[in-house]
Amino acid sequence: MEFSSREFSVSWEPPKTDWYGETDSGGNYKGDRFNNEDYNRIKNNLIYLKEVAIAMYPEFLINQVGNDKEKTDYFYADEIVQLQENIEIIAKNTIGSSYGDYPTYIANGKIFDFNELNRIESAIQDLYNKLVNQYKGRQMLTFMFGVRREVF
Repeated sequence: MEFSSREFSVSWEPPKTDWYGETDSGGNYKGDRFNNEDYNRIKNNLIYLKEVAIAMYPEFLINQVGNDKEKTDYFYADEIVQLQENIEIIAKNTIGSSYGDYPTYIANGKIFDFNELNRIESAIQDLYNKLVNQYKGRQMLTFMFGVRREVF
């Protein structure tokens, strides 16, 4: 179920959960490459999830990571860490679970790989499935109080 754009400030974009990568015998990387579109999808999907969540749960804040990235923009370690923290913040304030330990990235240090991207986007997809099911179920519950159709 997609929600109308009137309700939420960003739209949902299905996560990429099949990231792939390998290094050939010559040491050359062959696989998916992370780009601005991927960053924007992850960032905006987390905003979307937060907005779905606060429609059902008490208000909470997530890390603000700025505007969408352009092709010429760089990704910074602290932004990737903040995206991962946002997954945990949303999960903690809604379904009460965790998506495991995640690495902390530092400037000029280790960079995330396709395995970590699969973990991040799979967690986002799982949160989406759970929150949307809760949202749909919440809307479908109808009660009739004070109406009795039995004849005595």
